[in-house]
Amino acid sequence: MGKYRLRGVKNTPKVLERDLIENAKKLARDPDMILPKCSGEQCRKCRFAKVERKLLKIRDYADNPDKLIKFASKGDQIVRAYAATISLSAAGKIPFLTSAQLPTGEVSFAVRGTVDKEKLIGMQHFDDPDLRLLIYWDMARKYDLHIYATQDGVFCSADGPKAPKEYVDEMLRAIDFDKATQGCGHLDKSHISVKWVSAGLDINICEDCVDEENVVHDLSSRIAAPDHTDDFRSNAVIKFNCKAKQCGKCDSADSYDDLGQKHRQGQLNDKQFLAEASDQKRQRLRGQGVYVLGSDCFGQELDLFLANVKGSEIEMRALSCLLKDKKIGVVSDGNVASKIISDLWPDHAVSLLSAVASPDVVEKMKGRDDQAACVVLAEASRMNAAKAIEGSLPTYRSLGDIGRLADAMARAYKTEGREALLRIADRSKGKDHRSKSVCYAFFKAIGETSKSWQFNKQEADFGEYLSQFASIMIQAKGNEYDDALKNLVTASGANETVA
Repeated sequence: MGKYRLRGVKNTPKVLERDLIENAKKLARDPDMILPKCSGEQCRKCRFAKVERKLLKIRDYADNPDKLIKFASKGDQIVRAYAATISLSAAGKIPFLTSAQLPTGEVSFAVRGTVDKEKLIGMQHFDDPDLRLLIYWDMARKYDLHIYATQDGVFCSADGPKAPKEYVDEMLRAIDFDKATQGCGHLDKSHISVKWVSAGLDINICEDCVDEENVVHDLSSRIAAPDHTDDFRSNAVIKFNCKAKQCGKCDSADSYDDLGQKHRQGQLNDKQFLAEASDQKRQRLRGQGVYVLGSDCFGQELDLFLANVKGSEIEMRALSCLLKDKKIGVVSDGNVASKIISDLWPDHAVSLLSAVASPDVVEKMKGRDDQAACVVLAEASRMNAAKAIEGSLPTYRSLGDIGRLADAMARAYKTEGREALLRIADRSKGKDHRSKSVCYAFFKAIGETSKSWQFNKQEADFGEYLSQFASIMIQAKGNEYDDALKNLVTASGANETVA
C-alpha cells in the first residue's frame, strides 16, 4: 500500500457520522465480520485464531468506551483498531474526524487510541473492500499469506495463491470479462494473454480493445500478499497476415518473459506491453531475414515484398539493389519506400547510393546527415544523370551573352528539368529584347504558356521563330547540340562567336 498524507481535523458530517457509528455497531455485535475465511482447505494453524480470541474478549466491553480506549492503546494493531472502532458505537457520537489521502482518494476516519492509521481506516470502513484490505497487509507480509477482499467478506490462503470463486467472479465482473470468449474474443488479432493460475483462466485482450489499464493490477487490486500478482502470468501473441507460400517464421510461438515481468509489476500497462512485445517480435523477424510491411508478412520472398512496396523509380531501384545484394530482413510499419529507406539508411547509406550513382557522386553525398535519406538519394540520382548528360554535350571556351544564355537554359533543362530553366530565364529575360526573345523561344520549346504576358508582340514573334532552334537544343547531343546553338545565335542576329 502506498504512503498517504494526513489532513487536518474537521467537524463530522452527519451522514458520515451515522455510517461510521453503524459500522461500529455491526462490528461490536459480530467481530467475525472482519476475520478472513479459509480459501481452499482449512489451515492447520490459522494465523487469525489468536486475533479472534482477543476480539471476542474485547467485545465484552462494547458498552465501556473508557475501557475500549485503553485496549486501543496497546497490543496487536488489529485488536487496537477493533477496540477503537467499536468505541465509536459506545460513545454514540463522533465530534471530529481527520482524513488521509490514499491512492484511491481522500478518506475520513476517527482517531482513537494509538493505532496504525491504515488499520484504523480499514476497520472503520470495513464495508468497503478496497479499504478493508488495509487491515491485513502487515499480516500478509509477515506470514506469507494471500488475503482476498470481496464485497461480502475476506478470504485467506496460507499456502500460496488460491483465489476463491467469490473473488474471481467479482473481479471478472469488474473488468467485464466474458468466460465464453476468454476476453474480448478477437484471438485472430495480436493480443495480450494473462493467465490467472489458481482461477484456471486465460484473459485475452486484442490490439483493438487493449487500453492503458493493467489487467493484472485490476484483478489483483484487492489481494494483500508479499507479491499480490504472483498468481498471474503475462504473455503476448503477435499475429501477422502471412502472404508467403513458405514462411514458418511469423507464426512461431514466442515468449516475452522480460516484458511479462514488467507488465506484472505494473511498469507497463496493457497497451505498452503489447506494443513492446510487437517490437520484440519484429526485431526477431528482421534478424531472421524476413520481410514485413505493417501486419503483412512476406517471409523471405523478396519479389513478393517489393511488389507491395510503394515508391518512386529511384527509391525502388535502390531498395531492390540493396536487398538483392545483402540478405537482410526488413520490418516496417507501412509499405512506403521512403520510410523503409530511412530506416535502412544509417547502416546501408553507401549501398543505397551506389545503386543510383557513380562512386564519385556517392562520395560527395554520403555524409549529408542533415537531409532526409530519400532527398539525398534523389539528389544523388539527379547529379549522376546530370553528369552523364554533361558528358554528352560539348564544352565551350568562348560564348557571348546570347550563346551563354541559350546554353545555360538548355543544359539546365536537360540536367535539372523545367523549373531550373525557368529560374535562369527569370534572371535573364529583362536585359534586352533579343535576350527576352531567346527566353520566349525556350518557353515555347517546353510548352510554357503562363508567362506569355511578360513579352511584347515583337519579342514574342521573334521568339516564335527562334523556338525551332531551342527545341533542337533541348533534345540534341554532341555535334547536333553544337550546330543548334550556333544556328540559334546566328538567327538571333547576335554578332557572337561560338567556340
